[in-house]
Amino acid sequence: MISKKKIVLITGAESGIGKSTSKIFANNGYRVIGTSLKKINNKIKDIEYYQIDITNNSHWKSLSNSIKKKYGKIDVLVNSAGVRLSGNLETTSMSEWTYHFNTNVTGTFLACKYALPLLKKSKKSSIVNLASINSIRGAKNMLAYATSKSAIISFTASLALDLSNFNIRVNAVAPGAIDTPMLASFKKDLTKKEFEKRMRENHPIGRIGKPAEVASVIYFLASEASTFMTGLTIPVDGGRSIR
Repeated sequence: MISKKKIVLITGAESGIGKSTSKIFANNGYRVIGTSLKKINNKIKDIEYYQIDITNNSHWKSLSNSIKKKYGKIDVLVNSAGVRLSGNLETTSMSEWTYHFNTNVTGTFLACKYALPLLKKSKKSSIVNLASINSIRGAKNMLAYATSKSAIISFTASLALDLSNFNIRVNAVAPGAIDTPMLASFKKDLTKKEFEKRMRENHPIGRIGKPAEVASVIYFLASEASTFMTGLTIPVDGGRSIR
């Protein structure tokens, strides 16, 4: 039986942008299926968590089978899970390079691959991927991260073409600096004064973003308000892309 309620699958739903995205979809009547690398015991109305490694093929196979049996479809897929380590060409190891591509690119590929049969069961479905403003502008000392996120932009555009005949839209958001645990690792390398100065200089709005501000754009891209949009990457960056 196919669920009458709308179903959204969100990777990396336990923190940061993924957590805020889960809340906005739940608040708008969706049943949220969230993935996390760690076990989540919190019981939140309309949100259920599954512990999986998004780079693991068998984990995805098991999860997609569970969703199929329980709900019969997916209306929206949000690929929020990702990793970021600092490093340039000289300091980035092969294992760190592979780590970024396995998580940020292969993880997104597998999510889309296993969600596709369930997305086809929905009359109007949508995929929203997370790129980064660093994948558009480039970024100092973030070679592996920026390159892997650039792959997401190309992946999004190509997948949008492949899935257009199925009435499945595919878009991406490219956040600037957002107040998440991922940004916290970057903040550790700078003094508070240096960090705040750099954020003001990089973002014309003069501050870092909030996870909810990115989540709102993700929800828009998945909603009926954006039905003539596909294959696009939308910056949500406080003006960073025009600086």
